[in-house]
Amino acid sequence: MKWLIADRVIIGDGEHVIKQGAVGIDERGKIVAVGTESELTDSISGGEVKRYSGCSILPGLIDLHVHIGYWWSKPDSAEYRNNDGLVALLATANLKEALSLGVTTIRDVAAPDGLCSTLKLAAKKGFIVSPRLFHVNQGIIMTGGHGWQLESALREANGPWDVRTAVREQVRAGADWIKLMTSHRTPTPEFTQEELDAAVDESHRLGRKCCVHASLQPAIQMAIDAGFDTIEHATFMTVEQAEQMKEKGLVWVPTMVTFFQIADYYKHIWNEQQQANQGSLSEEIIEQGAFFIESEKAYRENFVQLMNTGVKIATGTDIVLEGYPITPVAEEIKLMVELGMEPIRAIQAATQNAAEVLDQGSKIGTLAPGYFADLLVVKGDPLQEIEGLKQVEEVFLEGVSVYSKC
Repeated sequence: MKWLIADRVIIGDGEHVIKQGAVGIDERGKIVAVGTESELTDSISGGEVKRYSGCSILPGLIDLHVHIGYWWSKPDSAEYRNNDGLVALLATANLKEALSLGVTTIRDVAAPDGLCSTLKLAAKKGFIVSPRLFHVNQGIIMTGGHGWQLESALREANGPWDVRTAVREQVRAGADWIKLMTSHRTPTPEFTQEELDAAVDESHRLGRKCCVHASLQPAIQMAIDAGFDTIEHATFMTVEQAEQMKEKGLVWVPTMVTFFQIADYYKHIWNEQQQANQGSLSEEIIEQGAFFIESEKAYRENFVQLMNTGVKIATGTDIVLEGYPITPVAEEIKLMVELGMEPIRAIQAATQNAAEVLDQGSKIGTLAPGYFADLLVVKGDPLQEIEGLKQVEEVFLEGVSVYSKC
């Protein structure tokens, strides 16, 4: 029996915090007790105790939008092309980094065909240490659709029956979820309503939930009408659409952090070229930069109103730029707080809400007896200073320490 004791235990349900709290973990890696140290004194005295002075314990974070094997933006990308072994090693390093950031569960939403199934098998065999991994195998796009250059990470499909075939192929490949991508950076939706409806129907018929990349109108409304379980980005969503999502039980995964990072990236490029007097910017740079800068503006202006509809929000990051952590969930939580969400609710978005999205709400995402001891220990009080989520002291997966600052 193991006991972890800290200044506070944040349950993850968006409401409860235990001061001078303790979490008991059994030999199966499950939580057996959560409460104040004083009320659990008798039980604590009979077990191994680890104290974290000045720290907080909370559930491990969950990232619902990850591309764990993303290599296409790397400066040495040519070395990864047609090199499955190197891509697998990159993904393994990214999984290790995710744990160091307190992320104990991820949902990969498009990776090279077979990569995630191989990683899950490697973790099961004990070859690698990995967060809990849910995945879509390949994303599904129309011919020439968003991200078509990403080679084996995407499967092109056209027409409702080909879309159904593509869904079946991902299920055969071991996918836990199905993902479609139906918008790029113009108002023209990439899949038809008939194709989207077929994807949702086939996914649900085969017992899989489904998510969709939809940033712009009318793709967002089409995705809502089709009934995708989570809508990724929904950057220019209206209040009325958020209300529809709440009514239908759909979940919003905004992934603001990637839009803000890419907007900053383009602002930096623009400033550098202007200062260097290198002449006018290319039309492509201007168009791409404008899209991400407008996206950042939309999130800043609309997030609180959308949140106030009561639509369920969960965390995802979607990092594709080189030089950034692959799963900066703490940064996404920080943005939610900066834009008006209470810290305890933002933490819930990354724990209980995200676990429920994965149908794991009775196993992870909350600190309670019977749940797996996927735990994050951070320095300070993130409810007072949300940046504290980045001060990771130790991370546990099923009660086993998988990262320690010491």
